Amino acid sequence: MKYTKQEWFTPAEVVIHNTATDCWVSLDGKVRDLTSWLQDQLKLCKCKKSCSCTVKNWYCDNSCVEYCNCFKRGFSYCDAKRPAMTILAYAGKDVSHWFKGDEWVHYIHPVVASRTEHHQHGHGYRRPVVPSTLWRPFTNPWWLDESNVVGKLTQRTRPIQITNTLTSSSVTLEVCSEETIYQIMMRYLPHNSHMLSYTWRYLGRGLKYDKTLAENGIPDERDRFNELALPENLHIPDLLLYYNDDLTEDPPKDDCLCHDMNCVLDRPEKCYEDVQF
Repeated sequence: MKYTKQEWFTPAEVVIHNTATDCWVSLDGKVRDLTSWLQDQLKLCKCKKSCSCTVKNWYCDNSCVEYCNCFKRGFSYCDAKRPAMTILAYAGKDVSHWFKGDEWVHYIHPVVASRTEHHQHGHGYRRPVVPSTLWRPFTNPWWLDESNVVGKLTQRTRPIQITNTLTSSSVTLEVCSEETIYQIMMRYLPHNSHMLSYTWRYLGRGLKYDKTLAENGIPDERDRFNELALPENLHIPDLLLYYNDDLTEDPPKDDCLCHDMNCVLDRPEKCYEDVQF
Protein backbone atom coordinates (compact mmCIF):
# COMPACT_ATOMS: atom_id res chain seq x y z
CA MET A 1 0.00 0.00 0.00
CA LYS A 2 1.13 3.56 -0.69
CA TYR A 3 0.30 6.80 1.02
CA THR A 4 -2.22 8.18 -1.41
CA LYS A 5 -3.80 11.50 -2.20
CA GLN A 6 -7.31 11.87 -0.87
CA GLU A 7 -9.90 10.79 -3.43
CA TRP A 8 -13.22 11.33 -1.62
CA PHE A 9 -14.35 14.40 0.30
CA THR A 10 -17.20 14.99 2.71
CA PRO A 11 -19.33 18.17 2.49
CA ALA A 12 -17.76 19.29 5.76
CA GLU A 13 -14.32 19.13 4.15
CA VAL A 14 -15.45 21.14 1.13
CA VAL A 15 -17.28 23.87 3.02
CA ILE A 16 -14.15 25.10 4.83
CA HIS A 17 -12.69 26.19 1.46
CA ASN A 18 -14.92 29.25 1.20
CA THR A 19 -12.66 32.26 0.66
CA ALA A 20 -11.29 34.10 -2.35
CA THR A 21 -7.82 32.64 -1.71
CA ASP A 22 -9.12 29.11 -1.11
CA CYS A 23 -12.28 28.42 -3.09
CA TRP A 24 -13.76 24.97 -3.70
CA VAL A 25 -17.17 24.00 -5.03
CA SER A 26 -18.80 20.66 -5.73
CA LEU A 27 -20.54 20.00 -9.02
CA ASP A 28 -22.16 16.75 -10.15
CA GLY A 29 -20.16 14.68 -7.70
CA LYS A 30 -16.80 16.33 -8.44
CA VAL A 31 -14.93 18.68 -6.13
CA ARG A 32 -13.29 21.56 -7.98
CA ASP A 33 -10.61 23.97 -6.79
CA LEU A 34 -11.47 27.31 -8.43
CA THR A 35 -8.93 29.43 -6.55
CA SER A 36 -6.68 30.21 -9.53
CA TRP A 37 -9.66 30.74 -11.86
CA LEU A 38 -11.24 33.06 -9.31
CA GLN A 39 -8.06 35.12 -8.94
CA ASP A 40 -7.91 35.63 -12.70
CA GLN A 41 -11.56 36.66 -12.82
CA LEU A 42 -11.21 39.16 -10.00
CA LYS A 43 -8.56 40.99 -11.99
CA LEU A 44 -10.94 41.65 -14.88
CA CYS A 45 -12.32 45.14 -15.20
CA LYS A 46 -12.43 46.78 -18.61
CA CYS A 47 -14.70 49.63 -17.62
CA LYS A 48 -13.46 53.16 -18.14
CA LYS A 49 -12.33 54.67 -14.87
CA SER A 50 -13.18 58.15 -13.69
CA CYS A 51 -11.20 60.29 -11.29
CA SER A 52 -12.52 61.38 -7.89
CA CYS A 53 -10.71 64.71 -7.97
CA THR A 54 -13.07 67.70 -7.88
CA VAL A 55 -10.75 69.76 -10.06
CA LYS A 56 -9.63 67.97 -13.20
CA ASN A 57 -5.98 68.61 -13.89
CA TRP A 58 -3.32 66.76 -15.79
CA TYR A 59 -2.23 65.31 -12.45
CA CYS A 60 -4.09 63.94 -9.41
CA ASP A 61 -3.49 64.56 -5.74
CA ASN A 62 -2.64 61.80 -3.26
CA SER A 63 -6.27 61.27 -2.20
CA CYS A 64 -7.47 60.49 -5.73
CA VAL A 65 -9.53 57.32 -6.22
CA GLU A 66 -10.43 55.72 -9.54
CA TYR A 67 -14.11 54.87 -9.83
CA CYS A 68 -15.54 52.19 -12.07
CA ASN A 69 -18.74 53.13 -13.92
CA CYS A 70 -20.42 50.09 -12.41
CA PHE A 71 -20.18 51.62 -8.94
CA LYS A 72 -21.80 54.80 -10.18
CA ARG A 73 -24.71 52.74 -11.49
CA GLY A 74 -25.27 51.31 -8.03
CA PHE A 75 -23.59 47.92 -8.38
CA SER A 76 -21.41 46.67 -5.53
CA TYR A 77 -18.81 45.30 -7.95
CA CYS A 78 -17.78 45.56 -11.56
CA ASP A 79 -19.78 43.78 -14.27
CA ALA A 80 -16.63 41.98 -15.35
CA LYS A 81 -16.39 40.38 -11.93
CA ARG A 82 -19.94 39.09 -11.73
CA PRO A 83 -19.10 35.44 -12.56
CA ALA A 84 -16.37 35.54 -9.92
CA MET A 85 -18.66 37.07 -7.30
CA THR A 86 -21.27 34.42 -8.05
CA ILE A 87 -18.74 31.67 -7.41
CA LEU A 88 -17.41 33.39 -4.30
CA ALA A 89 -20.93 33.66 -2.87
CA TYR A 90 -21.30 29.88 -3.17
CA ALA A 91 -17.73 28.93 -2.24
CA GLY A 92 -17.62 25.65 -0.34
CA LYS A 93 -21.13 24.65 -1.45
CA ASP A 94 -22.71 22.43 -4.08
CA VAL A 95 -23.69 24.20 -7.31
CA SER A 96 -25.12 21.25 -9.24
CA HIS A 97 -28.52 22.97 -9.41
CA TRP A 98 -26.98 25.67 -11.63
CA PHE A 99 -26.49 23.23 -14.49
CA LYS A 100 -28.42 20.84 -16.65
CA GLY A 101 -25.88 18.51 -18.20
CA ASP A 102 -22.94 20.59 -19.41
CA GLU A 103 -24.90 23.84 -19.74
CA TRP A 104 -26.33 26.41 -17.38
CA VAL A 105 -30.01 26.20 -16.54
CA HIS A 106 -31.96 28.57 -18.82
CA TYR A 107 -35.08 30.65 -18.25
CA ILE A 108 -37.20 33.13 -20.19
CA HIS A 109 -36.25 36.67 -19.23
CA PRO A 110 -39.40 38.53 -18.08
CA VAL A 111 -38.43 41.82 -19.77
CA VAL A 112 -36.74 40.97 -23.06
CA ALA A 113 -38.46 37.55 -23.38
CA SER A 114 -35.24 35.89 -24.50
CA ARG A 115 -34.01 32.48 -23.41
CA THR A 116 -31.04 33.19 -21.23
CA GLU A 117 -28.82 31.53 -18.65
CA HIS A 118 -29.85 31.78 -15.04
CA HIS A 119 -26.95 33.39 -13.17
CA GLN A 120 -27.46 33.91 -9.47
CA HIS A 121 -25.90 37.39 -9.41
CA GLY A 122 -26.63 38.54 -12.92
CA HIS A 123 -24.69 38.39 -16.16
CA GLY A 124 -21.19 39.59 -16.85
CA TYR A 125 -20.24 42.11 -19.48
CA ARG A 126 -19.29 39.42 -22.02
CA ARG A 127 -22.73 37.75 -22.09
CA PRO A 128 -25.44 40.41 -21.85
CA VAL A 129 -29.10 39.42 -21.82
CA VAL A 130 -30.14 41.70 -24.68
CA PRO A 131 -28.78 41.14 -28.21
CA SER A 132 -25.41 42.82 -28.34
CA THR A 133 -22.11 42.69 -30.22
CA LEU A 134 -20.42 42.42 -26.84
CA TRP A 135 -21.67 38.85 -26.44
CA ARG A 136 -18.90 36.28 -26.41
CA PRO A 137 -19.00 32.48 -25.94
CA PHE A 138 -17.33 30.85 -22.97
CA THR A 139 -13.74 29.82 -23.57
CA ASN A 140 -12.48 26.90 -21.49
CA PRO A 141 -15.40 27.06 -19.01
CA TRP A 142 -14.42 26.17 -15.46
CA TRP A 143 -17.17 23.57 -15.10
CA LEU A 144 -15.72 21.52 -17.99
CA ASP A 145 -12.06 21.97 -17.07
CA GLU A 146 -10.78 18.70 -15.62
CA SER A 147 -7.56 20.31 -14.39
CA ASN A 148 -9.36 21.92 -11.44
CA VAL A 149 -10.87 18.63 -10.17
CA VAL A 150 -9.30 17.69 -6.83
CA GLY A 151 -11.52 14.72 -5.97
CA LYS A 152 -15.04 13.36 -5.68
CA LEU A 153 -17.87 14.32 -3.37
CA THR A 154 -19.27 11.45 -1.36
CA GLN A 155 -22.90 10.49 -1.79
CA ARG A 156 -23.19 9.65 1.88
CA THR A 157 -21.00 10.04 4.93
CA ARG A 158 -21.00 7.69 7.90
CA PRO A 159 -19.39 7.69 11.35
CA ILE A 160 -16.92 5.01 12.32
CA GLN A 161 -15.20 4.44 15.64
CA ILE A 162 -11.60 3.23 15.78
CA THR A 163 -10.23 1.84 19.04
CA ASN A 164 -6.60 1.10 19.80
CA THR A 165 -6.73 -1.97 22.06
CA LEU A 166 -3.15 -1.36 23.21
CA THR A 167 -3.75 2.13 24.62
CA SER A 168 -7.56 1.92 24.98
CA SER A 169 -7.82 5.20 23.08
CA SER A 170 -10.76 5.67 20.78
CA VAL A 171 -11.58 8.17 18.05
CA THR A 172 -14.73 8.67 15.97
CA LEU A 173 -14.26 9.75 12.36
CA GLU A 174 -16.68 10.91 9.69
CA VAL A 175 -15.71 8.99 6.56
CA CYS A 176 -17.04 8.59 3.05
CA SER A 177 -19.08 5.46 2.41
CA GLU A 178 -17.14 4.89 -0.83
CA GLU A 179 -13.73 4.84 0.85
CA THR A 180 -11.79 1.64 1.32
CA ILE A 181 -10.18 0.65 4.61
CA TYR A 182 -6.86 1.83 3.16
CA GLN A 183 -8.31 5.31 2.62
CA ILE A 184 -9.84 5.34 6.09
CA MET A 185 -6.37 4.51 7.40
CA MET A 186 -5.14 7.75 5.85
CA ARG A 187 -7.78 9.65 7.81
CA TYR A 188 -6.74 7.88 11.00
CA LEU A 189 -3.01 8.39 10.45
CA PRO A 190 -2.79 11.77 12.28
CA HIS A 191 -4.11 10.02 15.40
CA ASN A 192 -1.57 7.18 15.30
CA SER A 193 1.64 7.55 13.29
CA HIS A 194 2.61 3.96 14.20
CA MET A 195 -0.55 2.62 12.64
CA LEU A 196 1.29 0.22 10.32
CA SER A 197 2.07 -2.11 13.20
CA TYR A 198 -1.59 -2.84 13.91
CA THR A 199 -4.07 -5.35 12.54
CA TRP A 200 -7.58 -4.03 11.95
CA ARG A 201 -10.51 -6.23 12.94
CA TYR A 202 -14.28 -5.98 13.29
CA LEU A 203 -16.18 -8.37 15.59
CA GLY A 204 -13.11 -10.57 15.80
CA ARG A 205 -12.62 -11.07 12.05
CA GLY A 206 -10.03 -9.54 9.80
CA LEU A 207 -10.81 -6.87 7.25
CA LYS A 208 -10.07 -6.66 3.55
CA TYR A 209 -8.23 -3.37 3.31
CA ASP A 210 -9.04 -2.79 -0.36
CA LYS A 211 -12.79 -3.05 0.30
CA THR A 212 -15.25 -0.51 1.69
CA LEU A 213 -16.90 -0.75 5.08
CA ALA A 214 -20.11 -2.11 3.56
CA GLU A 215 -18.19 -4.66 1.50
CA ASN A 216 -16.52 -5.80 4.73
CA GLY A 217 -19.93 -6.43 6.28
CA ILE A 218 -19.87 -3.36 8.53
CA PRO A 219 -23.45 -2.03 8.39
CA ASP A 220 -24.65 1.56 8.53
CA GLU A 221 -27.80 1.28 10.63
CA ARG A 222 -28.74 4.95 10.92
CA ASP A 223 -31.73 4.61 8.59
CA ARG A 224 -33.10 1.80 10.72
CA PHE A 225 -32.61 3.88 13.85
CA ASN A 226 -34.49 6.79 12.25
CA GLU A 227 -37.42 4.53 11.40
CA LEU A 228 -37.61 3.55 15.06
CA ALA A 229 -37.27 7.16 16.26
CA LEU A 230 -33.92 6.36 17.85
CA PRO A 231 -30.82 8.60 17.84
CA GLU A 232 -28.56 8.04 14.85
CA ASN A 233 -25.52 7.70 17.08
CA LEU A 234 -27.13 5.06 19.28
CA HIS A 235 -24.58 2.60 17.95
CA ILE A 236 -21.48 3.36 15.88
CA PRO A 237 -19.53 0.38 14.49
CA ASP A 238 -16.16 0.02 16.19
CA LEU A 239 -13.00 -1.12 14.42
CA LEU A 240 -10.46 -2.63 16.81
CA LEU A 241 -6.73 -2.23 16.27
CA TYR A 242 -4.51 -5.01 17.65
CA TYR A 243 -0.81 -4.37 18.10
CA ASN A 244 1.41 -6.82 16.23
CA ASP A 245 4.54 -6.30 18.38
CA ASP A 246 6.68 -6.43 15.25
CA LEU A 247 9.58 -4.54 16.90
CA THR A 248 9.31 -1.73 14.37
CA GLU A 249 9.75 1.92 15.23
CA ASP A 250 7.92 5.04 14.25
CA PRO A 251 9.13 6.42 10.89
CA PRO A 252 12.07 8.86 11.16
CA LYS A 253 11.16 12.51 11.13
CA ASP A 254 13.12 13.41 8.01
CA ASP A 255 11.10 11.30 5.55
CA CYS A 256 7.77 13.17 5.94
CA LEU A 257 5.97 10.03 7.12
CA CYS A 258 4.41 11.96 8.97
CA HIS A 259 5.27 13.23 12.44
CA ASP A 260 4.57 16.79 11.39
CA MET A 261 0.82 17.33 11.70
CA ASN A 262 0.82 19.79 8.76
CA CYS A 263 2.44 17.17 6.57
CA VAL A 264 -0.36 14.72 7.36
CA LEU A 265 -3.20 17.17 6.92
CA ASP A 266 -1.94 18.99 3.81
CA ARG A 267 -0.45 15.84 2.26
CA PRO A 268 2.11 17.43 -0.07
CA GLU A 269 3.10 15.36 -3.07
CA LYS A 270 6.62 14.78 -1.74
CA CYS A 271 5.09 12.70 1.03
CA TYR A 272 3.76 10.12 -1.44
CA GLU A 273 6.83 9.50 -3.57
CA ASP A 274 8.36 6.05 -3.16
CA VAL A 275 6.76 5.55 0.24
CA GLN A 276 5.28 2.12 0.69
CA PHE A 277 4.13 -0.07 3.53
